[in-house]
Amino acid sequence: MGRRKIKMEMVQDMNTRQVTFSKRRTGLFKKASELATLCNAELGIVVFSPGGKPFSYGKPDLDSVVERFMRDDDESDSGDEEGRARNGPKLKKMSERLDSLNQEIEAEKKRGEKDQEKLESAGDERFKKPIEALTLDELNEYKDKLKTVHGRIEGDAYRVHASSCLLSLSVKN
Repeated sequence: MGRRKIKMEMVQDMNTRQVTFSKRRTGLFKKASELATLCNAELGIVVFSPGGKPFSYGKPDLDSVVERFMRDDDESDSGDEEGRARNGPKLKKMSERLDSLNQEIEAEKKRGEKDQEKLESAGDERFKKPIEALTLDELNEYKDKLKTVHGRIEGDAYRVHASSCLLSLSVKN
């Protein structure tokens, strides 16, 4: 049958799409390797499969390429106003992403705290009666539990403050 031209449109069948992705990804990484070898270029590629799984290739390695890209990007940012104007939307998008991640983190922390409180108070009905009715040992245990919760809250408040400081610094730069 031989090779024939494939129309450039999204493959509808999920199984065929996965096979096509796999073959094309291999070909893409092979071409990238050839380019890096022939031209002594440093390059990095990140590709996400239709299922959302990430695949990466880097020459010499992806981490060093990304680090160099970020370092060069930082140097170009600190230059003239024209460079800052070009990167303004990029910084705004990164800042928005950071904000949304911080919100997700806070929501998870709150959910975790609620679950932890439920776990700590589960089956501990004695602390639901009036404080005057508790024995000295029960009061001391209650005090220790309150100190633990207070310490966790202070730690979370410190982390939130630190992340907000980092966010304000990233937005200023």
